[in-house]
Amino acid sequence: MILLQLKQYIRQHHEVSLEDIQNHFDLSEEAVHGLMAPLIRQGHIQMIESPQCSSGRCSTGCTSRGGNERYLWRDKCFISLPIGVQVL
Repeated sequence: MILLQLKQYIRQHHEVSLEDIQNHFDLSEEAVHGLMAPLIRQGHIQMIESPQCSSGRCSTGCTSRGGNERYLWRDKCFISLPIGVQVL
């Protein structure tokens, strides 16, 4: 049930931070990571890490408190394919 709620929450907001999810669902960071793993594998949710502000305040005015992970909703599936690449 919570996986569906998480998926709907991210789809509704299009982009949310780790902290947003923690606060909205009252979850620990470890719980969020565990719940997000299968959703990311499905392909509609992508996790990105934004660069952390060294001063604690970035140019967009946000304050960074360690949770620099963001989760994005993708209308088209975003699935990594394990394709071997040889560099010459």
